[in-house]
Amino acid sequence: MSGSRRSERDRGSGNASMAVFLVVVAVVACLAGYGVRKVTLSDGGSGTSTPTTASTATATPTAPSALTGLTAEVVAIKLAGTGLPLRTVRVYTAGSDPNQLFGKPGGYTSKIEFADARTGVNLNGVTSQDPVEIGGSIEVFADATSADARLQQLRQISAAGGQLTQEVDFRQDGVVLRLSRYLTQAQAQAYETALTSLATPPPAA
Repeated sequence: MSGSRRSERDRGSGNASMAVFLVVVAVVACLAGYGVRKVTLSDGGSGTSTPTTASTATATPTAPSALTGLTAEVVAIKLAGTGLPLRTVRVYTAGSDPNQLFGKPGGYTSKIEFADARTGVNLNGVTSQDPVEIGGSIEVFADATSADARLQQLRQISAAGGQLTQEVDFRQDGVVLRLSRYLTQAQAQAYETALTSLATPPPAA
C-alpha cells in the first residue's frame, strides 16, 4: 500500500515538474516574441536593423566676385552695357593720376573718368584734374580692404569740404564708384544697383 502511494506521489511530483517546465517555456517564448516584434516595429517592419549615419554639414564655398580682375575701363564698359549713359573720357596712368595713388601700396591699380550728360556739366568748361562732377570716376583696388579705406577717405573729404568736394561714393568688392553731385538720387542709385549686379557671378552651366 505504501508503495502505491509513493508511486502516485512520484507521478504527481513529475506532473508538477512538467507543468512548471511548460510554464517556463511559455514565458520564454512570449518574451522572445515580444523582442522580435519590438525589433520589427522599430525598424519600420523590415525586420533588419539599419545603422543610423550622422549627417555632416558641408560648407558651401563663397563664389568669387565677377568684378575680380577687371580694370576700371572694363567696369565702365560693363556699366554702360546695363544701359547707363556713361562715356569714358580719360584713362589714368601713374604719370597722369592727380591723386598720386596709382600703383602705390593701398592705392588703386586702375582708374578712369567718365561723363554722364545728365549732369548738365560741360566737359570743356571743367578745369579740375579729377573732374568727378562731369559724371563720375571708377577706381579699382587690389582688395576690398584697400577700397573700403579709400571710400572712407572720400566720404570724410565730402563731409569736411565745401560744395565743390561733394560727391556720392559707393564700393563693391575692390571697386570704388565715385559719382557727380549733379546726378539725382535715383540716377546715383541706378549706378549702385548696376555695380552690385555686375559683382554677381553668372550661374553655373
